[in-house]
Amino acid sequence: MASAPTRPITATLAKYPIPIGLISALYRADADEFDRMVAAMPEYGRARVAAYCAENARLQPLGLKVARTCEEAALIRAAGAAVGASLFTRSRVEAATAH
Repeated sequence: MASAPTRPITATLAKYPIPIGLISALYRADADEFDRMVAAMPEYGRARVAAYCAENARLQPLGLKVARTCEEAALIRAAGAAVGASLFTRSRVEAATAH
């Protein structure tokens, strides 16, 4: 049985060239560290991280968390109209149900 790839797929990296070290650091960060890291990134960079994570089932929760820090226009610019709008909506619904 084949397992999920541990390395990003080439097509995803080509579409959203994100440093793997950044994804790893965000994934492992506690809430305060995550907030500090995300605050230091420009919005378009955060939107690209969210779009990258949206293409990997294991990283989708991280992508939604990052997407919560972005305006819809930035997500649409980074991921396209359908994916960007979906990320924006899902991140807000997820945030509302988490509280």
